[in-house]
Amino acid sequence: MTNDRSDFVLESFNDIEKDMLHALNQQDEESIQYNFLRLFRLLKKIEEFIYTFAQKSEARHIEEFLQIRVKIETRISEWKATLAYKSESDGNIEYAEKLWFDALSFDPKADDYIQYAHAILRNKNLYVNKDIVENMAFVTNFTVRDIKISLKRARMSVKSAVSELGITESTGYFLAWLDLMDKAIDERDDLVQALTVSKEEITIDETLAELHQLIGMATVKRKIKEISDWVTFTQMRRDEGLKVDEISLHMVFSGNPGTGKTTVARIVAKIFKALGVLKKGHLVEVGRSDLVAEYVGQTAVKTMKKIKEAEHGVLFIDEAYSLTRSGGNDFGIEAVDTLVKAMEDNRKNLVVILAGYPDEMKEFIRANPGLYSRFKYHIQFPDYSIEELLMIHDLLLLDKQYKITDEARIIVQRMIEKIVHEQPKQHGNGRFVRNLIEDEILNKASLVVENFTNGHQPIELDIIDETVAKMVEEGMKTDQERYTQLLKSATTYHR
Repeated sequence: MTNDRSDFVLESFNDIEKDMLHALNQQDEESIQYNFLRLFRLLKKIEEFIYTFAQKSEARHIEEFLQIRVKIETRISEWKATLAYKSESDGNIEYAEKLWFDALSFDPKADDYIQYAHAILRNKNLYVNKDIVENMAFVTNFTVRDIKISLKRARMSVKSAVSELGITESTGYFLAWLDLMDKAIDERDDLVQALTVSKEEITIDETLAELHQLIGMATVKRKIKEISDWVTFTQMRRDEGLKVDEISLHMVFSGNPGTGKTTVARIVAKIFKALGVLKKGHLVEVGRSDLVAEYVGQTAVKTMKKIKEAEHGVLFIDEAYSLTRSGGNDFGIEAVDTLVKAMEDNRKNLVVILAGYPDEMKEFIRANPGLYSRFKYHIQFPDYSIEELLMIHDLLLLDKQYKITDEARIIVQRMIEKIVHEQPKQHGNGRFVRNLIEDEILNKASLVVENFTNGHQPIELDIIDETVAKMVEEGMKTDQERYTQLLKSATTYHR
């Protein structure tokens, strides 16, 4: 009877093994998963046989089935390792790490532990064959917490290999490298500080309230609220076991400089964190120089560094059209290609927001089919009205602990009206207002210090009065070079 049972199990395993090898050779993912399911069911049947013989105290038969189980588990581990190697060659590093972990669940070899440790590090863009300085370029305030945990996991895996093989030249080098990485992180004050900061817990109500407190942007607020509601609705349907569409939250923000694009992007990251879509909810802001290199082969590395930094958060690419605008031997298209692939590979833990001038962004998106199909939401940021710019001015002054007199406010409004009318498309919006406030504070400082130096009556330090406002206005009238520079700086930044 026992031989019949063991023969049945071995024959079943031989059939599965034959089918599995064929599926692996054909790279038939559906058949591979089906055969793994057959193997798991077979292992469950073996456990039932072992339990039955244990009840009868038939040690010889228990030993026979234990040997069969080890044989099957060994093959499962080997097949998982094969799939892990294949995933790595395909560039699917995250899935490869999972497969190496699966391989450790069934009769792992010492080399499996080493390969798993490498996969953990590769998933963070860290490589043992590169020096510490090169690897530290991928450790930022946003990534350091996860990297620390990954180093810990990698160390435990290598030590598991050491427990089987003893210390070898390769395992000794690996452990020493891990120690050096930990030491390099611990010697950076900013990284140590990032590790000590507790994770901020935020609610969706708080983040939406922060959005609605912004001045103006009614259409932008409405669109972001619609997206938030759609995510919540999708989660509710999933919880009920209903069919849901795949969530794609990549966005295009179009608008002139200073219209609040970066500010809204930062709040969007918080909203997605509060909704559970993004684990960290941080914003990584980049431009062309952060992604595009000057030499062949470096652009993909630079771009991936920023993508890894933004993982579980939002990657905000300002003036995105500049990636493909330069002529000659330009590597901007390589950055776009790397970005498109990363958006597909990391669609569950990365949101990309492209930003820039309206007309340029339309042209850029239309000219890149890979990007066009991946951005579902296009949000237009309107210019601020004169009234809204004046409100921004007052709020920013208040935030800096300054007050403004009614007479001075009239002069400030006059200056805003002048610049908006003279430069209707290039006045800089909120950025111009920030520059204006900087001028007010600088003139206030000069007036206070001059009064003090000349022994005059002290002036209140927190009041922007008519005298200060007139000094700023006069400066804008008489110093044309300064006026031009003000406009230039106002149109340089996207906010």
